[in-house]
Amino acid sequence: MIRRIFTTFLLLLPVLLGQAQQQAMYTQYMFNTLAINPAYAAVDESMTMTVLSRHQWVGFKGAPQTQTMSFHTPIKESNSFIGALLINDQIGEVLQETGGYITFSQRVEMADGAYLSLGVNGGLSSFRADYSRNFDISPESMNDPQFYNSSSLRGNFGVGVMYFTEKAYIGISSPHFLARDFTSFSKDASSPKVKPHYMFQAGSLFEFSYDYKFKPNVLVKYVNGSPMQVDLNANLLIKELFWIGASYRSFESFDALASVFITPDIQFGYSYDFSTTEMSKTQKGSHEIMLKFRMPVKGRDHRACYW
Repeated sequence: MIRRIFTTFLLLLPVLLGQAQQQAMYTQYMFNTLAINPAYAAVDESMTMTVLSRHQWVGFKGAPQTQTMSFHTPIKESNSFIGALLINDQIGEVLQETGGYITFSQRVEMADGAYLSLGVNGGLSSFRADYSRNFDISPESMNDPQFYNSSSLRGNFGVGVMYFTEKAYIGISSPHFLARDFTSFSKDASSPKVKPHYMFQAGSLFEFSYDYKFKPNVLVKYVNGSPMQVDLNANLLIKELFWIGASYRSFESFDALASVFITPDIQFGYSYDFSTTEMSKTQKGSHEIMLKFRMPVKGRDHRACYW
């Protein structure tokens, strides 16, 4: 059934696509899923840590850079899972947000080998807009309230749900659903308002043989006031050692991905984005590196997790 839903959604994608520019997201999201859906922690039976660093639009002054570190683990032999996520997001030479979030997810078995997981996250982030560091702004502009330096502490609450089996998954989430600004040290409202981000994720695993497995993925993001963004991806697993793949992000980029299992529990990945916008004339693409560790948990089945 879940494969039919996934296939139907792919057929409807041409209707959903629209020309627009969206906020950046992770190219290797399929290996960093906790960052987009707190319910994901309940998918993997192992203790897992993922570190990811994204360097966008290399060669372009003030290009965004993002680093994340995620951790999740089952709680003993229960159907409860906990996790944590650290994020540092640098946009240009002016804007920076650093945050930490705790996640909790609970799953129930709906059928033999099929589970429904509900997850929530909550935490704090520090936001800083330091316009005084931008020497291109004239002294006259510094009197404009839009260019006042600002600093704030924000609380965030997110939620997500996933339905998954060994062969497919589907999920809906809003990792930044409810945000509150606790403090503001500037007299203006220059810091950007946080809008809920709604995301749809789906994927399926097709096993041609033990040596070759094919995994298509789709990620859709919607933010009120911005056009919907669709990310289509396909990866091929070769001999349980290498993932190679490609992605298309709607009207933004074509992406190449590759990862290698240094050991069965240590995975290193790299991706490169080829921009399809006018930005391609002023930058040299976007790089992303990922390192993932999995460790067995007593009483749990420590087998390969393809999600």
